[in-house]
Amino acid sequence: MKKLITIIALAFVTIAGSAQKIAHVNAQELMLALPDYKVASDELERFAGEKKKELEMYFTAFQTSQKEFEQALPTLTEEIKQQRYEELMQKQQNIQAKEGEFQQAVQIKEQKLVEPIMKKVRDAIGKVAKENGYTYVFDESTLLYYGEAESLDAKVKASLGITE
Repeated sequence: MKKLITIIALAFVTIAGSAQKIAHVNAQELMLALPDYKVASDELERFAGEKKKELEMYFTAFQTSQKEFEQALPTLTEEIKQQRYEELMQKQQNIQAKEGEFQQAVQIKEQKLVEPIMKKVRDAIGKVAKENGYTYVFDESTLLYYGEAESLDAKVKASLGITE
């Protein structure tokens, strides 16, 4: 009796395990192939360029102040030298703070632009997986090895309207 139960249980496990369909996709490649991504990338590049120009403007003003200080140095009293030196250091710290703010602003902008595109890709992957009866779909970027699993890249590209 125990042998019969064991054999039946083993048969169910084998049948259940073989019924699962597994596939993989390259979500990054799919996202990069979308026209939306090119638009977002261009917008991000423009935004980052504006921030870079703004930072360069601050840096140019700092360099001008530094040159003026160096030229006036021989004629300044020790007290005024110290005061202007501290002002220069404050300007330099402000530039470093602005640089951090700008980098953060660019990262936030990138996330805001890319997230809807990734959602579109995830939704398409889910739709294709459901339509084709897949239990699991893994992203290739997180896999170390995949053998017998089918790639859904072509089907998802078709679902997204990507023609390459």
